[in-house]
Amino acid sequence: MKIRTSSFQRLVASLALVVCVTLQASAADDAKVLSALLIDGQNNHKWQETTPLIKQTLEASGRFKVDVVTSPAKGGDMSTFAPKFAGYDVIVSNYNGQPWSESTQKAFEDYVAGGGGFCSVHAADNSFPKWSAYNRMIGLGGWGGRNESDGPYVRWKEDLQKFTRDNSPGSGGTHGKRVPFVVVVRDVEHPITKGLPGSFMQTADELYGKLRGPAENMQVLATGFSAKESGGTGEHEPLLMCIQYGKGRVFHTTLGHDVNAMKGLAFQVTLQRGTEWAATGDVTLPAVDAETLTADEPAVRDPATLSESAAGNDVSWDTIPDIDGKGWVSLFNGSDTKGWTQKNGTATYRVEKGAVVGKTSEGSPNSFLCTDQTFGDFELTFQTNVDTGLNSGVQIRSLSTKDYKNGRVHGPQVEIEAAPGEAGYVYSEGTGRGWITKEQPIKDAYQNNSWNRFVVRAVGDRIQTWVNGTKIADFSDAESSKEGFIGLQVHGIAKGTGPFEVRWKDIRVRELN
Repeated sequence: MKIRTSSFQRLVASLALVVCVTLQASAADDAKVLSALLIDGQNNHKWQETTPLIKQTLEASGRFKVDVVTSPAKGGDMSTFAPKFAGYDVIVSNYNGQPWSESTQKAFEDYVAGGGGFCSVHAADNSFPKWSAYNRMIGLGGWGGRNESDGPYVRWKEDLQKFTRDNSPGSGGTHGKRVPFVVVVRDVEHPITKGLPGSFMQTADELYGKLRGPAENMQVLATGFSAKESGGTGEHEPLLMCIQYGKGRVFHTTLGHDVNAMKGLAFQVTLQRGTEWAATGDVTLPAVDAETLTADEPAVRDPATLSESAAGNDVSWDTIPDIDGKGWVSLFNGSDTKGWTQKNGTATYRVEKGAVVGKTSEGSPNSFLCTDQTFGDFELTFQTNVDTGLNSGVQIRSLSTKDYKNGRVHGPQVEIEAAPGEAGYVYSEGTGRGWITKEQPIKDAYQNNSWNRFVVRAVGDRIQTWVNGTKIADFSDAESSKEGFIGLQVHGIAKGTGPFEVRWKDIRVRELN
């Protein structure tokens, strides 16, 4: 855990908060775990990096199970993007891109107006300037050509001790340099802010200014002063808002520009509380004192460490996962590849005798059979048997997006290779980083020409691997995505070589929440 405060007492307070937050589900009379759908896929911000942090932050509270849905890349066919909103307690948007289809917009409007929860994070309020209902949901938005025709500026006026609405002409959306700033609570009785200090600092972030919109049924919970010295407006701008839309509740936070901003405790605490309120109309998460949410300097913690804490009761880092224990789910039904999709390459995949068999194709780049589902923190096990002469692997937390090398599969790969070889070590497929595990002393754990049992644990930054019960790797990897699919690789081969085959069976995962 990384926490930067001004005293040992604050460190202790922050540690206590993590423990309290991660045990909240049981502390609040076994409160229901809420289902959240997190939307990403297009954003002028680095959503591939921030989505995992949003997911980790929410799930670490003990109140949420988060699913992620990714839109087509920019220029893609948006008619295929039709998330099933119904059934989720809250929708969280990390999206800023092309308009959704009319049918998807209508489904979203019906979901929120009918009583669903919605949370807009940072640049999500830049989205959809022409979508009237969306702008009423978020209250205020920026950029996208917004101006006085879209609604007023809303600011806190210190001399008047109240909020004012400014309808003067002007564009919507601006920010100065990224600097730390004080979050000032303007409504101390709202469930989201009740129990928080009256003011506390957010780490270096974009402080949005000149947002404008309908501002209907909107309550501003907290503001930040946008200092002219850092390129700001000189106004007290809204940071945290709640909006009533039909029967639904919306929480709008402008915090959270990037990875560093999302490490701010101010962002994490208010995101957790605001999302719970949007989902339920109440907040059961514990109060946070001024020794933790500090006003003199920003408190910081890595959301990845929260994931480790949240899974702490299930994880014993000193032992191999119990593959015969409870909670394991099969990813392969033994008869077909339902739930999997091939990406890249022309290798073939078939099912034979209860195993997936991948066969090489001469001259083809690497091929991957990938789960349609994505995973964050989990334990994985599978058996594999690879022909001598071929190396293969299993991708974990991997991605394939049109805007990255035209869909090139990339991410951590657990190596499969006949002995002596690198079986169990981890390679960064498709990124140019090469081996993540630089030290590779064990070369003979894999047994040639037979089935081999692999076990993998991935929680936050930390990844562990075992081959046939021998621990191979145990390391931290801050650079890779913390959320992605699992993929079965068939390595490319040169013309005039092969063919080779690799087999997998008993592919199971246990998610850690």
